[in-house]
Amino acid sequence: MKQHLPFLAALLALGTSITAQAACDRYPDATLTLNTATTISVPDSIPVGGVILRQAFNGTSPGFTTHCWGQTLRTITGRYARDLYPGTLIYRTEVPGIGITVSMTWADGGPANFGLFSQSTVMYPGKVQSFTSAQVTFYKMGTVADGTIPSGSLWEDRWHNVPESFRLVFGNAIRFIRAPATCDLAAGDVNRLITLAPINVGDLKDAPYAGVQNFDLTANCTDAGSVTFRFTGTPAPDNTALFANTGTAQGIGLWLYSRINGVPQTISVNDQRTVTVSGDRAVLPLSAAYHKNGRVSPGTLASTATVSITYN
Repeated sequence: MKQHLPFLAALLALGTSITAQAACDRYPDATLTLNTATTISVPDSIPVGGVILRQAFNGTSPGFTTHCWGQTLRTITGRYARDLYPGTLIYRTEVPGIGITVSMTWADGGPANFGLFSQSTVMYPGKVQSFTSAQVTFYKMGTVADGTIPSGSLWEDRWHNVPESFRLVFGNAIRFIRAPATCDLAAGDVNRLITLAPINVGDLKDAPYAGVQNFDLTANCTDAGSVTFRFTGTPAPDNTALFANTGTAQGIGLWLYSRINGVPQTISVNDQRTVTVSGDRAVLPLSAAYHKNGRVSPGTLASTATVSITYN
């Protein structure tokens, strides 16, 4: 019996060595990194469910097929909880209103989609392909609040508890903001001359105004809901409802009024009108006319109104 002890010890040592060996021929060992702009503006024009950004991860991941001859533990470490937007396969991120999916590609070119939450499973003996690339898609899933997705690990796939793994990483923090609204007066309205047709002094004998000329002011906008047009200028003597005449005619001023929804409404000095944006345009219908402001004499009418806009 003593002669067999060394051989038994050798068998035990050999058995321990076999147990410690790898369960697969090869393991994935690659890190793919996503580098994006550090700040991404999300326009209101993107509908809920619409794509904000779709971009591939950078890096190299070899394509191969390995053989695992035993049951192999596969552990996924994901950044996000198993929290999907209802009725979708889109995961909630750290930023309200921002969703995410990630797609990968197998070595044979086929698509692969794994959940972005932590999970584990046992792979049965057989052939397993590696991942060769990955792509992220960010979606607008509601009203976007200013927030940041931190840099660092997003997803990791490790087999058999070996040191090697396939990793997806955010290379930089990504701040999402609601795109600021912008509006500008249409080019033709920046310095607009409105010409009134000539009238006779007698036209104002029995009428308070004459010579009406209709026109519009237009603001071109992006992601704005409404535009407010503010009018300033010099009021006519003793009448803030009219703009002063700097021409040669006496007893006359400029009457300016809006026609929103077809309703005439006088625009006084320092008055304003708010118009809803539709089709990226806010159009304010206006009219100008000669208006009596005393005893009218022949001459000219010249008047200036300055328009500024604010928007939200």
